[in-house]
Amino acid sequence: MELTDTYKRKWKLWMMLTALAAIAVIGAACGSDEPEVKATINLSDTQFESLWINNAVAEFVIEAAYGNPVETIQMTTVIMQTALANGDVDVNMELWEQNLIEWHDEEIANGNIENLGMTYEGGPQFFIVPTYTAEEFGIVTIEDMKKPEVVAALADPEDPSKGAFINCVSGWQCAEINRAKFQAYGLDEFYNIITLGSTGAMDAGLQGPQIAKTPTFGYYWAPTSLYGSYDWTIVEEPAYTAACWDEVIKGQADASYTPAEACAYESLPINKGINTGLREAAPDVVAMLEKMMVGISPISKTAAWALENDVDVSADKIATAKYYLENFEDSWTQWMDDDAVKAVKDALAAL
Repeated sequence: MELTDTYKRKWKLWMMLTALAAIAVIGAACGSDEPEVKATINLSDTQFESLWINNAVAEFVIEAAYGNPVETIQMTTVIMQTALANGDVDVNMELWEQNLIEWHDEEIANGNIENLGMTYEGGPQFFIVPTYTAEEFGIVTIEDMKKPEVVAALADPEDPSKGAFINCVSGWQCAEINRAKFQAYGLDEFYNIITLGSTGAMDAGLQGPQIAKTPTFGYYWAPTSLYGSYDWTIVEEPAYTAACWDEVIKGQADASYTPAEACAYESLPINKGINTGLREAAPDVVAMLEKMMVGISPISKTAAWALENDVDVSADKIATAKYYLENFEDSWTQWMDDDAVKAVKDALAAL
């Protein structure tokens, strides 16, 4: 059976790392009878594009520079919350804690997780329509989505009496936030909320109409290749305020409660989080993660490169990491000391 290119590259990288580890063991043999066993570091994968890119970069750097095996575990956001707090996973590269604020603050107060700071600058979330749809129907604000002609253009094939809104993925907290916002705006009277089971299905519900030049309406965020590859109009909502968001969160937690008001998502930096036990298990890795600011522009460029070159960033992690590391050296070399930088460069050269 012919091996895939990804498998070959992964095997070659591991052979090099194994050889380096063997040399280190031989050199340290006089001081110890047993080689050092590095802790396996588990990354959470809640299944979206920018996280796949960040996980790919983190995995390559951790394995090459620090020698810790890395496993990436697929899970829903709800499972991630439990797994990160109890140590079943060690790292979440994109917390999006503004969508999980009560859990985030409680687990930090309980000493179960740490917020290690920014992975990239503000990650906006929004409601969007294609710009050609906005121009055709004069869509500017959320109230414009109630126009009869707009609702008709966005008719749900399963229930044409209402329009269709493509929500975020089932199990993500934004799904319930969006539902609460729709109730507050009164949009639930006009639209069925379509909550799908995967990012692929959600993307298809937005990308397909763009390709066909037909109307669509949904939730999305940046940085993403889908948002960057097409011309979208963000539907204006009332500006974020803390008081307004308190109302939205009440509705998120209780579907029977209709918030008195709703507003746009707050655009905040996207931070990374760890289980507190990782600081003792792999302090050198934690020190690197604290400095690991991947950056919204490099992530967007990596996503665009992957789309243009038909690279699946969820599967071809080595190619994804290689692109980032070879093109944004000025960034990642600031995360670690010279020895670690050399180890990463040696691993790249071995591919």
